[in-house]
Amino acid sequence: MRRIWPKITRIYWDPDYNLPVIKPEPGQEDLFYVLKLTEPGDARPAFTVDFVRLKRAIEYEFLSDKLYRRFFMDYFLLLNKVPHWDQMWEIVSSGNVLGQLYYDPFSERWRFRLNYTGAYLAINEGLVDKVVVDKKIFRGQVLDICNSSSRQVVLVDENNNIKGIGETIEDKIIVTKVFKEKRMPIETSWKKSGLQDALKHNEYGILFYEEKAIRFLKKLYNKHPLPVVVSYSGGKDSLTALDLTIKALGDAQVLFNDTGIELLETIKNVEYVSKHYGLKLVKASAGNAFWKAVWIFGPPGKDYRWCCKVTKLVPIAITTRRQWPDGALNIVGQRAYESMDRARSPSIWRNRWVPHLLSASPIQEWNQLTVWLYIFRYNLPYNVLYEKGFERLGCYVCPSSTLAEFKEIEKHYPDEWNKWLEVLEYWRKKLEQPKEWIKYGLWRWHTPAVAKKRLIKHIPNYVLDWQKEYKLRLLNSKINLSPIKYHYEDNKLVIMFNKEVINDEVQQQFITNVLMLKKKIHRVKESGKIIIESAKTKVLINNNKVIVEPYDSPENLEDLADILKIIYRIYGCAKCGSCVLWCPQRIIKLTSHGPLPRKPCNACRICLEVCPISEVLVEKVVLPLITDDPGIWKRPTRRHGTEIIETFRFMGIISDSEV
Repeated sequence: MRRIWPKITRIYWDPDYNLPVIKPEPGQEDLFYVLKLTEPGDARPAFTVDFVRLKRAIEYEFLSDKLYRRFFMDYFLLLNKVPHWDQMWEIVSSGNVLGQLYYDPFSERWRFRLNYTGAYLAINEGLVDKVVVDKKIFRGQVLDICNSSSRQVVLVDENNNIKGIGETIEDKIIVTKVFKEKRMPIETSWKKSGLQDALKHNEYGILFYEEKAIRFLKKLYNKHPLPVVVSYSGGKDSLTALDLTIKALGDAQVLFNDTGIELLETIKNVEYVSKHYGLKLVKASAGNAFWKAVWIFGPPGKDYRWCCKVTKLVPIAITTRRQWPDGALNIVGQRAYESMDRARSPSIWRNRWVPHLLSASPIQEWNQLTVWLYIFRYNLPYNVLYEKGFERLGCYVCPSSTLAEFKEIEKHYPDEWNKWLEVLEYWRKKLEQPKEWIKYGLWRWHTPAVAKKRLIKHIPNYVLDWQKEYKLRLLNSKINLSPIKYHYEDNKLVIMFNKEVINDEVQQQFITNVLMLKKKIHRVKESGKIIIESAKTKVLINNNKVIVEPYDSPENLEDLADILKIIYRIYGCAKCGSCVLWCPQRIIKLTSHGPLPRKPCNACRICLEVCPISEVLVEKVVLPLITDDPGIWKRPTRRHGTEIIETFRFMGIISDSEV
């Protein structure tokens, strides 16, 4: 299903100079083409590594570099990222998208596929082979004809009309693409061009966006004269935001969050940039938190992001509250075209996890081309990882990374990669997964996601059993507590765990913690059992059983969820300190048995909502097992931690005007 982007960017093309234009001068819009890119159209300039990948891919497909030399070599190329099961870019040369450069995880190499425009130009100049088909074709069809030695051929009919693309395998051709849209190439001068040409041709556009961003920052500071801090990640966007901030406001502090799983070049770049601008560097650090927590949660996933809470949100919140207790103006390099969520975000906002900071992005409407042209124009000290082929920077074990990016980690940073492989191998064996679980990055999805199922189709005899995988994840973690059976008896839900849920060692801690649930819940202890009653729900905990009665409403499920969160917090506390940080009463302490209040609390439940054990492990592993629904965490009755800002406002930490 096609995703509809709330915002799309526009890049123009000057056919005479054969160069992109980020912002035409007034009255000149009609002189240029608008590039036809896949939304949101956030294209970037090609680096040397991109040219190398493209050349090798074309040589692999066509057994020659003639196509590369004719249409790509010595031109100013743009790469536009498009949806793919791994990594794929549209390649723009001379104002035309001529094909896609993509990483094939099964052959573990970069490949290139012509689109209709590229095929039209290529066969007109005799640069690639064509094969005539005499009937209608469809994707995946096997044709018993092959009169070409190249891997990729253009399929045409008897009238030389382009129908699709085929891949030759032995003496047959497999149809890999059938063209429905036939986009003819735009007319350009095909003039050779480079970076300096592009910079000169975009002077007006660069200055336009620069001056607009500076005005935005000055106006923002005049309205909110707070200490200025720039969140710097070591990436291109935050570097641009930092440079603009210094130009607009003259001074700032630099905030960097070291997750403990950053690459060395990023650490070096952060330190160099801080010294380059002569700014104070404030570091938030997660230390070794990730490597400790991974034995509790298991590998993180795109849909199982416990890592962000442990290594980012908590360290940042702790550091910024200590450093700027009265608030600060936080400048970030967020852009609308990075994700759907950021496309919907305003330019000024408050993050619910750091509400004392007023965040703003001066480059919210900038595309990648604008960012890079700005960086090159002013010779800013960008991270060298971009030149090594890294598309995104940050945690090198991030589940949002592609297999292509992991291949670069393995190539350039074997020690770091082997450390992560040891962890993955442990979990692969414990989860009883085949070697392909690591090879194809199946660990990157926790739930039975569509993308995961797509990859699994290429693994013979692979059976996706998410219930088994979830149980094994719990049983082989440091928690070692999993629901193993669950059934209904007379409107009761009976859950059996692999061991005694409450034992002598943690019983008192549980009883104390249960007071955090809700004021309407009380507890009764009798003959070794624990009974928790609310207005509509009764929960009995006895040895290895948890019984909920009645079990006939969303409220029953939410009461059960709260109790399970408290139990699992006792067994699996990651010592991240999130509950300590966000407790409005400042009464929670971390002990060997988990978080405990030093005195009775007011049952606000914020500690439950901000705990990664509660919000991630219980919601996305435990509850799905009990309900047989891997998507139960999306339920409308689920109680979230969105009341945090309201709590802070009630406490007077931030005013109504700032929320």
